[in-house]
Amino acid sequence: MDVVELSPRHVEFDLGDSVPPMRRARRWIAENVPDLDQSRLLDLLLIADALLTNAFEHALGPRRLRLSYPQDGRVVRVEVADGSPERLPVLGKLGGLGVRHRGLLLVNRLSSRWGVDPHAAYKTVWGEVAA
Repeated sequence: MDVVELSPRHVEFDLGDSVPPMRRARRWIAENVPDLDQSRLLDLLLIADALLTNAFEHALGPRRLRLSYPQDGRVVRVEVADGSPERLPVLGKLGGLGVRHRGLLLVNRLSSRWGVDPHAAYKTVWGEVAA
């Protein structure tokens, strides 16, 4: 996990690992959002876990993790970009998939807002938590 870009509004890491660097990502996120209360921090960490897991299980590299603070300072956004431009499944069709494949349902439930930014060669999936 190498820092790619660092600014006052966001930090971005290149996730070159072959397995999701969950522990390092959680620790890094917790260190970079010290003003979030514990409940919202836990929501943000769970969202990040789900997005990272999806990127490593269902998409190709390269993968990047970004934590950003929009100008108004009212939300914290975690984003995971992966090298797959494929669209995500429709949420309503995920319910009957058993124990696995529920990450997006979790993201939907915990995020104040979430979405997907599609691009020609990759996509970015993101979730926001009120600060």
